[in-house]
Amino acid sequence: MIPIIEFQERSLNGPVMKGDEFDMEFSMKVRQLVKKYEIKYNPEELVVDDDIADRVFQAGVDLLAELGVFHMDTERIVQYNKEEIEEIARERRENPGKHTFGLGKEQITLEYRTGADKRPPTLYSGPWGVAKEEWFSEYVQSFVQEETVEALGICAGLGILGGIKVKAGTLSEMYACKWEQARIQEVLEKTGRKGMHLGLLATASSAAGIMSIIRDGLRGPHDTHIGIHIVPEQKFNWNQLVLAQFCQDRGIVPWQSANSMIGALCRNAEETAVTLIANMLGQMSYGHGPICSLWASHLDGKAATWPSQWAYSAAARASERNIKVAVGGCASGVLANTPYTLLQGAAMVALYTASGYTYGWICGNTGIEARYLGEVMKAMAGMERSRANEVIKNIMQAMESHAGEVKGNTTRFTEVYDLKTVQPKQEYVDHLERAKEELAKCGVPY
Repeated sequence: MIPIIEFQERSLNGPVMKGDEFDMEFSMKVRQLVKKYEIKYNPEELVVDDDIADRVFQAGVDLLAELGVFHMDTERIVQYNKEEIEEIARERRENPGKHTFGLGKEQITLEYRTGADKRPPTLYSGPWGVAKEEWFSEYVQSFVQEETVEALGICAGLGILGGIKVKAGTLSEMYACKWEQARIQEVLEKTGRKGMHLGLLATASSAAGIMSIIRDGLRGPHDTHIGIHIVPEQKFNWNQLVLAQFCQDRGIVPWQSANSMIGALCRNAEETAVTLIANMLGQMSYGHGPICSLWASHLDGKAATWPSQWAYSAAARASERNIKVAVGGCASGVLANTPYTLLQGAAMVALYTASGYTYGWICGNTGIEARYLGEVMKAMAGMERSRANEVIKNIMQAMESHAGEVKGNTTRFTEVYDLKTVQPKQEYVDHLERAKEELAKCGVPY
């Protein structure tokens, strides 16, 4: 691996370029590579085949080698040669991604898997997004109390605490994050799950805010990820590099994730898939981590579309065959009192499972959704690729049949869970059960 300190020199001495110029170079280069490697989106084959996966990998290597990564603070290009990038992939391929988190009975191991692996992905889920002070603990508990949830991938963050707006890089960031950690520990104590891995810090995002939380009594290597995310597309700054070094020094597995958007600098599914691989390898070059999440969405935030599903599968399978990092994914969307909410997540985890992902980082909007999506992952694990592809297409069509029932993204956790009992309301359960019946008809072998 390239030593992290090496990025200091490359960030200060690489070619000078404005951000807009880099974006233009990127958009032209990725379309050239998609054409060169004859990568074509096929909605009939959402779980892509080996040939497409290998071509996406090669195009991603070329994209990173020919373009590099843009340092947003210095406005310089961090350059690589192709041999360096291939070495990053080879080193991980010879040591497939694996790491153990948690303490005692809550210890879990995330380990690279393939789409043909009968071992299901780890249900590594948790509350996400912005929560409110008055129901933060209940939101966390909805996941922690589910026995099949093996760890929390993330804990939701607060937007306001005690009337104070939480803002990164200020005292409020530290203030809110400490409050959240105390509430989380109370929930773990209440549910008998002390030692559980808690995943990514949500509220703390600046280097100072994150470092203030990593100490005895708050967070440590056994229960923490620190985000060093590369910025779409192929950009980073000093914050990511400082945090990558901090993770290495403290023995913390960094949270690596690559997100590319259809309709932004990537025009379509093919370009998005290639860019996900370039972003993954670029991030691994300085992060050195054994795990990495992928996320493909549209510019307007939509996910679980046919193109975004194909793009995820193409990138995940490219990694499965050529990198062997432990790949994760996020399967969640609209929270609504309709079967749509579960069908959307199920379409995603079914495809992810068939495409070789190791863990469901965010699975569902609530604890019971996570449980139901875990059942889908177990059912789909080891399914032959062509059969899985048909099941996934069936789920996509079922999901689309309910899309008109979603009246905006207005449903809240408090509308579907009783805060006193921290149990889902019967109406919500009924909608999820209806969705489960539809999933069985789609071919999910419960």
